Amino acid sequence: MRWLLLCWGALSWLAACAALPPTTATPTPSTPSAVSLSIPLAMAPVPTATTLVGTTDTPPAQVPPLLPYRVVASYPHDSRAWTQGLIVARPGRLFEGTGDYANSSLREVETETGRILRQVDLGDPTLYGEGIAQIGDRIFQLTWQNQVGLIYDAATFNRIGSFTYPTPPATMPREGWGLTYDGTHLIMSDGTATLYVIDPEQTVTTGQLAVKYTITVKIGNQPRDRLNELEYINGAIFANVWYSDQIVRIDPTSGQVTGILDLSGLLSPAERAAADVLNGIAYDPASGLIFVTGKYWPRLFAIALEQTIYLPMISTRADQ
Repeated sequence: MRWLLLCWGALSWLAACAALPPTTATPTPSTPSAVSLSIPLAMAPVPTATTLVGTTDTPPAQVPPLLPYRVVASYPHDSRAWTQGLIVARPGRLFEGTGDYANSSLREVETETGRILRQVDLGDPTLYGEGIAQIGDRIFQLTWQNQVGLIYDAATFNRIGSFTYPTPPATMPREGWGLTYDGTHLIMSDGTATLYVIDPEQTVTTGQLAVKYTITVKIGNQPRDRLNELEYINGAIFANVWYSDQIVRIDPTSGQVTGILDLSGLLSPAERAAADVLNGIAYDPASGLIFVTGKYWPRLFAIALEQTIYLPMISTRADQ
């Protein structure tokens, strides 16, 4: 009975509403107005975590800080040089290793003018020159896929020895890329995230690259591959990253990348169009300067690292 009474009351109310006279809306000027919608924070939708198929829950690696620097000087550089290795021979002089089949060489260059003071070709058009390193009066030079390295007398550029790369199952570099010397060992890259630490004297004695141990280079827990030209600077390994304008600084004990040099913008757009990738790092301990260049680059730059370290999202362009 209570339900019937409620329904009868609702029907009576609807009938009364229908009997009311229609109302006429008062016209208002058709002035457009902005419409805004404000959603209180508490009402905003809360994002939910979504896992994509094929991904893992591993958090992204922390990006190392950018290393600020300033350009101290710019010098001419042979734009026909496919630079593979670069080291400071003495004040005002550089040793440079170049690649490309039939054009591979070892040369001594005057820093300020870019003039080639002397040069020796590899002598075999099938050899493709790669990184170089100096130990006392000897210069070691790698080749790319030839599985052989060369040794020169630094004073005369006479070839005084050679060595082969290890073969499986021994620990072996895939190819020859970059080379540097830390005061005790040679350190070699092969384009992967692995660096090979080499006993130079055993290499000379046996005629085969003597790999003592390897270093896996990482950013966080992610391998940092494409490591190319190398230079050992004040206890750290600096490495060009192939096909980028970056040089990474590596802790040789942990393999972690501890800083990044962003060298984009060194060349003008016109110079960049005719040049290839950044490659070539040489450290001068007397001045503290780092010399950098690239394959077919028309210029060589002397840069100085600054003390302040910036976060990755902060540009260092104003400090150059």
